[in-house]
Amino acid sequence: MRASGWRTAGFVLGGAVIGTLAGQLLAQQVPMLSHSTVVQWNPAGDLAVLRYSLSITLRVNWLTLIGAVVGFIAARRLK
Repeated sequence: MRASGWRTAGFVLGGAVIGTLAGQLLAQQVPMLSHSTVVQWNPAGDLAVLRYSLSITLRVNWLTLIGAVVGFIAARRLK
């Protein structure tokens, strides 16, 4: 991935994080924002020599999606 691809991914991730935080802060005033979708992934393995377990949780609300789109647009405009 080229440097501009990494920058775009960083902007999208940053926008999503800021959108999620804003959605959590505004959930009391705007009840629609209190609804979020949770996706969990728990990969684990036992290779006799190495045992691993990982838990990944993704919590998405409306402002997460809006923040990701705004981050993508911002990254493209700064190109």
